[in-house]
Amino acid sequence: KFSYVIKVAEFYFIENANALKERITAETNVKFVDILSISKNTHRIVLGPYDNINSLQKAFYSIKKLGFENIEIIKNG
Repeated sequence: KFSYVIKVAEFYFIENANALKERITAETNVKFVDILSISKNTHRIVLGPYDNINSLQKAFYSIKKLGFENIEIIKNG
């Protein structure tokens, strides 16, 4: 099954992750923005999950205009 997320960034503080989540929803058309708390001090911003290549590609190009350098596409397991 096709299921992927786009990893945008990781933060030490949840407040910074929340601020970025708000920026992404305000400045792009991306609707599926989530914060995954990996550990007490690691909070990951992800977009998705996406179940087809077209929606994944659309989200990727939408977020790319914000200038992030280390965007990753991760298979959702």
